[in-house]
Amino acid sequence: MTFTLYTADYHSRNLPSPLQTLLRGSTIAELHWAALGSSPDSWLLSFKDSTGTNTLRWGSSTPQRLQGILAKTWHSPHLRAFLGPDDSFIIWHPELIRWANLPHSLEDALQSWLTPSGWRVGPPRMVTWGPEGAFFAMSEYGNVVYRLGDDDAWEIYKETIEEWKAEKGFLWSDLSFIALDPTSSDQFIAIRRDGTWAGSIDDINEDALENFALNFFARAKPKHKARPSTSFPLPTSADAKPDAATQILYEKWSRETATMFASASAAIGGSKPKAPRKLQVRSPSSASTTSQSPSRPPLSSTPSSTSKLLTSFPYLPNSITMCDLPSCAVLKADEDGIHACQHDVETLLRASGLYSYEWLRQERLRWHPDRFGRLCEESWKEAGKKMAGEMFKLIHGLMEELKGAETRKDNGSSI
Repeated sequence: MTFTLYTADYHSRNLPSPLQTLLRGSTIAELHWAALGSSPDSWLLSFKDSTGTNTLRWGSSTPQRLQGILAKTWHSPHLRAFLGPDDSFIIWHPELIRWANLPHSLEDALQSWLTPSGWRVGPPRMVTWGPEGAFFAMSEYGNVVYRLGDDDAWEIYKETIEEWKAEKGFLWSDLSFIALDPTSSDQFIAIRRDGTWAGSIDDINEDALENFALNFFARAKPKHKARPSTSFPLPTSADAKPDAATQILYEKWSRETATMFASASAAIGGSKPKAPRKLQVRSPSSASTTSQSPSRPPLSSTPSSTSKLLTSFPYLPNSITMCDLPSCAVLKADEDGIHACQHDVETLLRASGLYSYEWLRQERLRWHPDRFGRLCEESWKEAGKKMAGEMFKLIHGLMEELKGAETRKDNGSSI
């Protein structure tokens, strides 16, 4: 996976050498626009150089037709361009618009915006598309058209679009940024003006995606780091600082789970498993309470240097699964289950310090049975999918609790 982030700081991964040299050098004084294509040397930069001149640079594998346009066009700071699969592109600025090889339904939508006298709904503001027919386009006047892809190829993208569209008070004009991966189905990032974001990416690169989202507004608001928010705020009691011992347990579980997922992702054709990100320890000790839950194999705290498909579930820590309600005890007694109830999962996830409707929705995506199943060894796949489905449903229940609490709050304030 190739990505670049250029906000108050600059981060990149797997970029071609010419582009890295350009970004890390002293040539760029202000970056106006960047676009990455489906091959390493397919890219475009629009920037103001150290002499104050607006400049365009592009990679050797950028579509030939686009290179011809770039060589002749006005180097406007308002130029916008997107690159897609199969040498597709769209480029525009106040005096020009060109495209090639776009999905037919996207091209039809853009044509419908044009009239003999100009743009009927304003020029494009955002246009992005990926494989399997998925795309999203928004005009400057807020007109939106999108396609959710063929069959179930863009399941998470579809869920995000439909949830946001159904959300009370949401307007597409609230969307600040969206990009669909031009090479892989159902990988994308979408960010709203209030900092709420959604996205999907392989487990190897989820930190990169999160860092991009959290730093997206950093240049505009350097003193206020954007964080994920939600239209379903927590009740006041949920904002309490997590218990330090539980927080340590969460961080250890989260780190080990990420390592397992990364190793499994590498085994099915991803890149080498990443080392877990370093986490600050806030307390010198952790809870050592004995649990009454069925015992389970411990997770290794040392990241594996080899790729390995999943053959076991990343169970919650024993000292977390302490809920003894009769109905929960019955659920946790299932030897083929995850030995945790919704109350246990809530206790652990609240210790993240990020607990919110949108954060839970992102966490839930990791446990989708089909997605989890792709990471499992064949002999354990059905059992793994069943356990992941249980975790998925418990997190969904937590989301519904937050949503219900907000609805009750709104109803109470309207009386």
